Order: sequence, then structure tokens, then C-alpha cells
Amino acid sequence: MDFTANLKLLCSYYPSTAQVCRRMGINRTQFNKYLTGAVQPSKANLRIICDFFGIEPFEIVLPHHQFRTQVMAERTDTATTDAVAPYFREMIQLHGQSSPSLERYIGWYYEYYYSLGFPGKVFQSLIEISSKAGGISYERYERLTTPNAHQGKITHCHYEGVAINLCDRIFLMDYEALTVNEITQTVLFPSYKSRITHLHGLKIGVSSKSHRDPACTRVLYEFLGDSIDFKARFRACGLYDPDELPPDTIAGIDNSQSRHAPLFTAIGE
Repeated sequence: MDFTANLKLLCSYYPSTAQVCRRMGINRTQFNKYLTGAVQPSKANLRIICDFFGIEPFEIVLPHHQFRTQVMAERTDTATTDAVAPYFREMIQLHGQSSPSLERYIGWYYEYYYSLGFPGKVFQSLIEISSKAGGISYERYERLTTPNAHQGKITHCHYEGVAINLCDRIFLMDYEALTVNEITQTVLFPSYKSRITHLHGLKIGVSSKSHRDPACTRVLYEFLGDSIDFKARFRACGLYDPDELPPDTIAGIDNSQSRHAPLFTAIGE
């Protein structure tokens, strides 16, 4: 029945049916009968339901396909536009506009930087930059090991983010998708070479340890190719001593600087 399907769709935008009933002021048992199609609401309750969801009585009884593609699409677009702050609307626009200039960076990379949680250790993670709806996005896969991995557990982290190109700099922003407890930002120099090999920049985030100190470190991306053996590449991720990695890699993430330098800056190609 179209009314029942439309009502279920409206409720799906809320955490629970119980919350809908509480806020609407309709008995939950009675409302469940509307959802199953066992009974139809009275005119008074139909008006309460429509006022709550912000639609007209004639709209909620439209054929479900028409209701979903016309009424709900219009409501979703309007609600999204009204709810999103101007800053985020601008970011969404910049994300889309950046796609053409970032397509050459699509592929897989190793990311190297001095660990924020294990001082003196170098963290190697795996990153995929790809084209998705709305612009260029990326995912970062981390295999967090202790210095003695065979004696401790291995923790996997998964970050999802977006890439934006502004004034010849690549801005990456992501969040930890499994625990949603961290946001990191990376700014990279673009590659001016015909063939991308490495990208250099700065990364800011927080330590994985309990004190969660904010920190900044130089970062290096090593291009691996358009496709990879994920399991093999990911197995190589983790914490390393600096002397276990190539000297050029360590030079690219060296965090030393002159004590007279007023700012901590990235190392270019």
C-alpha cells in the first residue's frame, strides 16, 4: 500500500519509530498499525502525521515511486541546502571543482611520517586516491603495530577523506571511519614531473596515545601504481625504525629545522 510505504520512508529519516511517536504524540501501538497497513489513521491523526513530517495529506497517499522521486527528493534537497552552513556548501563546491586538476594523482601510495604516538618510529600506511561522486576522495589504511608486534596486538584503522586543490596546493582532510575519534589534515606540494613518484607535505593530527597531543610532522607519499596487491602492500604497513627504510625516504620526512626558523615548513621536491 502506498500510504504505508511512504510512511515507512518518512520514518527512516529518524533514529527510531519510538522517537517519532514521542515527538508526534501518537500512541506507538496505534502508529505501528499504520506502518503495517492494519488500519488507516483518522483525519485528525493524518493531519498530525503530515504536519510533523512537513507534507500535505494528498502527498502521503501518492504512488510510492512518485512520492520518493518527487516529494522526498524536493524535501531532501531543500533540507540539505538550509541545514548546511555556508562554509560547508563552499567546501562541497571546491571539492567538485578540484576534480580535473587532481585526476592525475589517482592511484595507490605509501605514506611515511614520524609517528605521533610512538616517538622516533616511522609510520608507513597505505592510501588510495580515487574519483567518486562529487570529486576526488581518498582512503587511508593503517596497520598500527607496537614496536614489538609479535608481543602485542595489531590494530587496523581506516580513514575516509576528500582532496581539494587550491592555488597549486593539495589539501587532504579525513576522519577515522571506524571509531570517529580523529580528524587529520595534510597539505601536499603538487608534482611538477610528467611521472609522479613522490609527494611532499605536512600532516597535522593527534597522537593515538591516551594523551592525544596535537602534533605536526613532515610527510612523504610514494606512488605505487594504479592498481596493487592490497594484501601484500598492506602487510608491509606499520611502524619502522628509521634505519629500516631507504635513506631518501627518511630525508623526505626529516623533522629537524634550524632553531632560528620561525615556522615549521614542508620539504619540497
